[in-house]
Amino acid sequence: MEEAQHHHASQPSPDPLRVLREDEISLLRECYRHGLPGTLAAFLFIDTHLRWCEKIRQYFTEECCWSVSPIVWKRFFTLATTDREELATAGTFVAITEAEKCPTVVFWTLHDDLSPLKHALMETMYISWKNDPAISCVALEHYPMVQCVVQQKAPHLIFRNSTFFRLPRTIAKEMQYSVTDDYEILPLDESHAAEVNATWPHRFAGSEEYYRSLFRLNGGLALAERDGQARKKPLAGWILTNEFGALAHLYIQPSHRQRGLASVLVKAWATRWTAAFEGDSTADGSEVIAYILDANAASRTLFQKLGFIEMFKSRWSNPTTK
Repeated sequence: MEEAQHHHASQPSPDPLRVLREDEISLLRECYRHGLPGTLAAFLFIDTHLRWCEKIRQYFTEECCWSVSPIVWKRFFTLATTDREELATAGTFVAITEAEKCPTVVFWTLHDDLSPLKHALMETMYISWKNDPAISCVALEHYPMVQCVVQQKAPHLIFRNSTFFRLPRTIAKEMQYSVTDDYEILPLDESHAAEVNATWPHRFAGSEEYYRSLFRLNGGLALAERDGQARKKPLAGWILTNEFGALAHLYIQPSHRQRGLASVLVKAWATRWTAAFEGDSTADGSEVIAYILDANAASRTLFQKLGFIEMFKSRWSNPTTK
């Protein structure tokens, strides 16, 4: 009898998280659609993942095999006790990238009681704390709970302050822009990955492949000087949409600044994004968003001048080299 009791006690506890199927992730998207525009960040994060799934199915063939960096590819989970009905109303999920080193953890919930989610983050086997995970896009109301978790699991993590902004569709549709004869707008593609990555202040081992994946899945725009030659030209600046469905990585080369190019890129990409989803029922209620570090005063001023409206503050943990 004692042996049987000891054997039972040594069995691992069931994981507090369970994997979500794609149809369940679609339920999450509808859950967060009901709260738009206040829930835009969560909605677009989920929507971006589902569009990636569809695009990969569309282009994946034996002749054309896409690869997606584990730095951006995610698995979605919810609390093990959550059924479909609760998933569609409370919207609790945890998404974890498949990167071996420094995987990114993103979560959202509409529940006021965060104790089950806190327990899940602490106890799940799906988060390998020894691999130095980063926790991103933490809403301020969830930040005290996250601090309790990281104090025990990863006390070295440092969080940055940032703000989410949205661009109302009515403003996006009315945006106009022009490009001087000195420049032309080009689509970003995989051949630009090294050039874009070289200027990124947060680059890391594998970040060039991160950019290739984003260009394959989300695209982006660049500006280059016209020179009448067919050869590939160095880029003057660029903008793209990241894995959170937000405008990101806006950059103008130093020699091309003070010419209004950043404004041109934001307007061009925002209007194209809005037009691309016009009439798409799965995108109903969505708008262009951007998240900007609070320390980046220049970007905040630019986006607000263009009509972006502040939504909410968030916290992002810095990449680490632990």
